[in-house]
Amino acid sequence: MKIKKTIIKLLKFLLIFLGITSFIVGLFLVLKSDFFKVNQVVCFENQNACQSDLWFQINGLVLGKNIVLLSPQKVEEEIKGKLTEIDEIKMEKHLPNKLVIHLSKRRPLAIIETDSHYYQVDYQGFVLAELQQPTDLPLITSSESAIIVDNHQFKSTAVISSLNCLYQLLMKNIEVRRLEINLFEDLTLFLKKGPEVLISSKKGIGQQVDSLQSILGRAKIEGKQIKVIDLRFDKPVVTFI
Repeated sequence: MKIKKTIIKLLKFLLIFLGITSFIVGLFLVLKSDFFKVNQVVCFENQNACQSDLWFQINGLVLGKNIVLLSPQKVEEEIKGKLTEIDEIKMEKHLPNKLVIHLSKRRPLAIIETDSHYYQVDYQGFVLAELQQPTDLPLITSSESAIIVDNHQFKSTAVISSLNCLYQLLMKNIEVRRLEINLFEDLTLFLKKGPEVLISSKKGIGQQVDSLQSILGRAKIEGKQIKVIDLRFDKPVVTFI
């Protein structure tokens, strides 16, 4: 009787083992088959269909890969590694074999002048183009030469602080004509319409920008003309014309 029960238990274990093994093998074969290989790639750039040259480059990175095993993070790294002008990537898997990729390109924020060269950059300091002369974008200059890392990005603290400042000012609709970085990494802003502004890169940029917006708004309501706004200290120092 005991032998019979033992045999039944062994048979059940064997059946379960064979069932699990068959499932794993079947799943492996399905995943390795052409059924889940990417054969259709749809690419959008800022909600519009990608240009053909960009589509071909994206297509070459993902076509024929297993859509189930495809890692969105790895695809993002590969695309950004090859196409530095791409800022954000969103990937959608449509089983069994269709991939939809949404791309956002980097947008120019400023021009950095260094060693008599002009570089168009985005908010992260990525170089989008080298220019012969400045454009109507804010011009960033420094008392020291800014250094490009890996031939495609500025990474110095002062430059990143400057770009962060310009980005936050842009969000507040405050237009800047020129930004100068001095030896102490303080920032001097020359607004397109308004006073000269001094900002500390070692303090919270957002708080200083909020303070600047408040001062400019109050001066406009009161009909006062400001010459200089110094935000580097605990309390803003305002000089009127």
